[in-house]
Amino acid sequence: MSGAVFVPRERRFHPWSALAVAAGLVLYAGLAIGSARQKSATFDEGAHLPAGFTYLTLGDHRLNPEQPPLIKLLAATPLLFLQPKLKTDDEAWATARQWEFGKRFLYRWNDGDQLLFWGRLPVVALGCLLCLAVFSWARRRYGGPAAALAFFLCLLSPDVLAHGQIVTTDLGVALFLFLSVMAFERLLERATNVRILLAGCAVGAALATKFSGLVVLPILAVLGLVAALSREPMPSDLGWSPTGRWARLGHVALLLAGVGLLAGIVLWATYGFRFAISPDPAVREAMRSTLAEPRSSLVRGLAGAAEHWGLLPEDYLRGLRFVFRHSEARPAFLAGRLSEEGFPYYFLATLALKTPIPLGLLLLAALLFSRRGPLLSEAFLFLPVLLYLGLTFTRSIDIGHRHLLPIYPFLFVAAGRAVGVLGRSRAPAAGAVILGALCAWYALGTLRVHPHYLAYFNEIAGGPRNGYRWLVDSNLDWGQDLKGLKAYLDARGIPKIKLSYFGSADPAYYGIDAEILPGYMAPHPVRVTREVRRGDIVAVSATNLQGVYLDPEDRPLMEHFRAQRPLDEVGYSILIYRADFNWP
Repeated sequence: MSGAVFVPRERRFHPWSALAVAAGLVLYAGLAIGSARQKSATFDEGAHLPAGFTYLTLGDHRLNPEQPPLIKLLAATPLLFLQPKLKTDDEAWATARQWEFGKRFLYRWNDGDQLLFWGRLPVVALGCLLCLAVFSWARRRYGGPAAALAFFLCLLSPDVLAHGQIVTTDLGVALFLFLSVMAFERLLERATNVRILLAGCAVGAALATKFSGLVVLPILAVLGLVAALSREPMPSDLGWSPTGRWARLGHVALLLAGVGLLAGIVLWATYGFRFAISPDPAVREAMRSTLAEPRSSLVRGLAGAAEHWGLLPEDYLRGLRFVFRHSEARPAFLAGRLSEEGFPYYFLATLALKTPIPLGLLLLAALLFSRRGPLLSEAFLFLPVLLYLGLTFTRSIDIGHRHLLPIYPFLFVAAGRAVGVLGRSRAPAAGAVILGALCAWYALGTLRVHPHYLAYFNEIAGGPRNGYRWLVDSNLDWGQDLKGLKAYLDARGIPKIKLSYFGSADPAYYGIDAEILPGYMAPHPVRVTREVRRGDIVAVSATNLQGVYLDPEDRPLMEHFRAQRPLDEVGYSILIYRADFNWP
């Protein structure tokens, strides 16, 4: 693939460049960790971190089979040195009630904040690795200045910062999908055993991180087909050098088979090479009886065959069924409207509202005015984005912009070419000023929202204060602001409130004395009140305010709050009201 690099390749990495990259990574880590320390657990962390610890210590995957284990394992590794309490005689463990077990593990038996802090550090490290990968790929393709811009866009991305500090799978799948494409491009440039190994490990990591990582398979297959049909040479150190079209197609097929075989080994390794979801036969049988099969007969058939022949771990296949079943249709909120089936244009809206405008302008300039590279090089940059978007838009997973995170590393690299566009303009000085202004705008937009990166909305949406009017759930409100709510109440001397909370963290753990109103908590609260009196101080999570997951009989209460103007907000995700009505 001699045309993959179409600018002069920089042979030396100047020490000052290395120092600048190191400083950027320190900045990223500082911002991410500083934010993480101020945030309570996001919704999924209440299940992911405890589950990861049981995988490591017990070899039992009964908890949280909804996603593969890699990120959970990495996040739980530092906990081994803390030796937290784990009670396997607890009823929640025996019955595989993951939310109840997670609550007890984090907030009853141990110090939840301490476990979350250490569990989040490996994800911060993955965020640093993503920034480095973006810099490396952009530098190799377009040179140092373009790499510097791409690196800057990645490390100050509100989306990367938001998800690169919490124990969830979104940052991980974005990283490993990006590394898979990078490694596969290098493999097609010259096939070697080492490059097959690296590509296989990257693909395996993507599959072992999140079920949406399966998209890496059609992406690499399409890229391989484009490469085989192109005129780029395909040198190989494996004992053959394909020349004709059919030989090239066979060469790519063999490489994909080798990568796939290694990826499967990596996937099995993350499950400890165990097929059974649990060593306890009673647990396995109980989990089979509650298995929700997807409506798709193809998915059911493939999953059933793979289970029958023992091709994939039982836990992986159960989670795959769950994800397909629960992504077919689910409630969603967009711009004041609530839908039980989702919106076909949902992700177009999230792109418009949550992508920083300077990034969009830089990307537009690069697309319209930069010199085109060889077709194959352009394919590796843009086909993954188009294929991923096409596959995402066909699924009803309208719960968060985070599902588009895997396209952003490619967009950062593409936007890096704007350096060349502005530098070649008729007025280079003006181009430099424009570039500087766009970068300053980008940085200011991210830093102004610190530490509330999850709540970032751009100027089209009116900024984060108006975010709840457009999108909720993990776009804005993922249960992360209980710490902020406690600080808010203490600062104003408010001893007790009514609380409608969306999340899995424990308000009582943070010292919040609250009567729980209808909301969506995991596990479900034991006691819920539906009484509100005029003058009550009420805190409402934005997702509950819009009624997304509430029972129909509880939505009218939220209509009363939406009719009021909130007194204040906490982290942009919890709105504070003084009730001006009595309910019921």
